[in-house]
Amino acid sequence: MSDEKKYDAEWSVATLTDALEALQDLIAEIEDSPEEVKEILDEGIINVYAKLNYAYHSAEDGPEALMQMSDDDIISFPPVLPMYGTPALCPEKQRNN
Repeated sequence: MSDEKKYDAEWSVATLTDALEALQDLIAEIEDSPEEVKEILDEGIINVYAKLNYAYHSAEDGPEALMQMSDDDIISFPPVLPMYGTPALCPEKQRNN
């Protein structure tokens, strides 16, 4: 038996599809109100990143990941990314550091 982790492809596709839909919604908002692009991006990009990060962190445990990880950890950047540990999803923390 292998020690390799098992990842659920179906769950990953579902959570990545959710992130894709959030990105598509963000694009549509910008197309509808191009004069407000900064404000729309400032609010919407956080949701897109959170959904992408959730897809990564829950790939192994599926929906149970919500019960096993803190909210902050489940939407944090994955350790495979150079911004790992950066509180990008919490702008108020960045300002206070």
